[in-house]
Amino acid sequence: MRSSPRHRLLSAALAAAFGTTFASWSSLASAQASEQAAAPTFDIRVPAQPLAAALNELSRQTGAQVFAAGDMVTGISAPAVSGRLTLQQALDRLLASSGLVAVRNGASQVTIQRASTATAGTSLPPVTVQATADGTTEGTGSYAARSASTSTRMDLSLRETPQSVSVIGRQQIEDQNLVTLDDVLRQTPGIVADRLDERVQFTSRGFTLGTMIDGIPTFAFNTVAGEVSMLSTAIYDRVEVLRGSAGLLNGVGSPGGAINLVRKRPTTEFSGHVTGGIGSWNRYSGEVDVGGPLNAAGTLRGRFVASRTAGDSFIESKKTAEDVLYGILEADLSPTTTLAVGVEHQKTATDGANYGQAPLFFSDGTRTRLPRSFNSSAPWSYWNMYSDKLFANLDQQLGGGWRLKLDASYLKSKRKRASGDLNTFYPVDATGDSTIDIRDNPATSRNTSFDAHLRGPFEAFGRKHEAVLGFSYNDYDYAIDTNLAAPTVFDTRPLNFYTLQSFPAVTSFPYKSYTLSGQTSEKSVYASTRLRLADPLSVIVGARGTWYKNDALNRNQVAGTLTRVPGSHESGVVTPYAGIVYDLSKEFSVYGSYTDIFMPNTERDSANNVIPPQRGKNYELGIKGEHFAGKLNTSLAVFRTKQTNLPVEDTSAGLLPDGSVPYRSVPGARSRGFELTASGELAPGWQMQAGYTYHVKRDNKGVRLDPTYPNRLFRVSTSYRLPGDWSKLTVGGSVSYQSSIYYDEASGLGRATQGGLTLIGLMARYEFDKKLSASLNIENLTDKRYYSGLGGYNGYTYGRPRNVWLKLTYKL
Repeated sequence: MRSSPRHRLLSAALAAAFGTTFASWSSLASAQASEQAAAPTFDIRVPAQPLAAALNELSRQTGAQVFAAGDMVTGISAPAVSGRLTLQQALDRLLASSGLVAVRNGASQVTIQRASTATAGTSLPPVTVQATADGTTEGTGSYAARSASTSTRMDLSLRETPQSVSVIGRQQIEDQNLVTLDDVLRQTPGIVADRLDERVQFTSRGFTLGTMIDGIPTFAFNTVAGEVSMLSTAIYDRVEVLRGSAGLLNGVGSPGGAINLVRKRPTTEFSGHVTGGIGSWNRYSGEVDVGGPLNAAGTLRGRFVASRTAGDSFIESKKTAEDVLYGILEADLSPTTTLAVGVEHQKTATDGANYGQAPLFFSDGTRTRLPRSFNSSAPWSYWNMYSDKLFANLDQQLGGGWRLKLDASYLKSKRKRASGDLNTFYPVDATGDSTIDIRDNPATSRNTSFDAHLRGPFEAFGRKHEAVLGFSYNDYDYAIDTNLAAPTVFDTRPLNFYTLQSFPAVTSFPYKSYTLSGQTSEKSVYASTRLRLADPLSVIVGARGTWYKNDALNRNQVAGTLTRVPGSHESGVVTPYAGIVYDLSKEFSVYGSYTDIFMPNTERDSANNVIPPQRGKNYELGIKGEHFAGKLNTSLAVFRTKQTNLPVEDTSAGLLPDGSVPYRSVPGARSRGFELTASGELAPGWQMQAGYTYHVKRDNKGVRLDPTYPNRLFRVSTSYRLPGDWSKLTVGGSVSYQSSIYYDEASGLGRATQGGLTLIGLMARYEFDKKLSASLNIENLTDKRYYSGLGGYNGYTYGRPRNVWLKLTYKL
């Protein structure tokens, strides 16, 4: 059979990513059709609107599950339908003149297919108009998520999950122009993003967040060789964020929770897009994303993504370029076996890059009040990040609803960095007298991870339950070098910081100062079960056993010494988990959960010793709602966390030998608070993600910890597709509020305070036809001057001023 031009285009793109030719696979998927005899009627009231939204509304009014490939319904308008109709009659009217037909899969399930496909008698695996069973959000047009597995490894709805979870899906990522993980988490309920320099630290409820990829814990971002905030969103379907302890699936999970990055997968029909954009500060972007079947049977599928974003910054002499390549193949080896293999590559290169922050005070105690464009590093400074990942997963259906899933990945990361940075831990005089720190600081890391788990239902006591049993392995090693231009332990020189941008470039660093290297390994077994004790009552219980080892070496080339840095060695640490969910009605459930905390620290104290592991307990109670047949999720939660050995920055001590800030251990930290969230469709065409969070974290003496983090957050992102004749236009925006923060300068020069802050963004998208659309995004509409990071290096980092992006997208 001659392949179509689309098949050849996709194959060529994937061959470029993998550097090989793909063999053909043969097997033909057969269709199944169900015929219904008598059909009930419904009072249908669906206004004229885009077809995807109309199908969602019909699903809500009839209770039927309506499935369709996302790109199949995009750009098609549906007429108004009303009256006493059967489901099939309503579908026929909505699909009139669309070239699509409705194929019944059961009493309450319908698949939307192209008329030619349905006539041929073949049925491709569908993607639901809303989120599918595996949580896929692409093509849904919705901000709601049907399921998330970050907490328990089970595909539970948000309502069935006894912890706080937010999902930022593909529609919100595109609407709000969230191009990096930093952008995503700044719009996620309850998450604080604190920028140090090129690095950003993410926290929830006052604690840092762990990282997972496709549900698998990873150490890949534990050192400066990998910076998680720089990750591009181009290759991800969604970002799931768990708030609260992630100890069941992540044995070294933070009490703050976990970020789960879920990759895009191949589509069952050819689809794709090309996007180009321009923005403030001479920025530009381009993206190609194509996917679909690679053989006639559809048993071999692929996807290829390439993107580039580059341009200047509002900061003097600073510019960044980001390049991303992603390729994945998915093959049905048999009707019950699916194998996927893929590669990722990302390079982020920044010239005029910052290490450290700008000074808050002059040495006489007066505020510096420098312009937002001030660059605290010399223009020849650079910070380049490289990451390459290979991954594979096997999904084997075993019968009876049981599945075995194997995931493996290998990630190699590298940082190249050389800089001249204003040192904010030394006095900065109003006359310009200050100190510059010069160094070459490359880093490398490697992470190998593997996870195997078995999941399925079982019956006991006349009821159906679900269980998960798994094993995971993580091995991570890193090395951070410091090379200097002078034969000293630190290369610090006098500077007039007003002339920093003309400081002579340093291009040679022949003197090796020291190397910090280390290795972390973790092995764990975990098990959990969801027991349906009664129709409205379910209990989830589980535990994780963890074997953890962390070792590090500090080689001082100047002194000729090799020092072993005390690490952590833990064997068979058990982390229990328990949750209960009780359905009050068809829409509301109450829940409670308890999780132990075990998290070995990597932070070092002023004596350069690693702080002992964090231990503690996390409690959460709440009520969740699922409305309009799952189109809208709501929640209210109260939480309390108790913890020992919490590391907090020790600003009273000097820098460590590698130039980093030391930490001290807090023996009895506790955090408490509450949050409210809502996500999904409020009305036809109106999507929203919103949340309000209050938390306060104190030590065992009642002193507030981390005052540089706000204890009140309000986030809302929304979009509205206008009805009727204006349906080609979508408008929306975002509002982000945070309460006041402050920082006491390390040498006692004074306190820097920022009051309550509100940032506003706007967006608009116009679809010229079903292929071509244009979007406009405005960030920081009122041009607020604010800190995006405070006190990380005894200074501050300014957030972006008002800026604009204009993009065109053409769907293939």
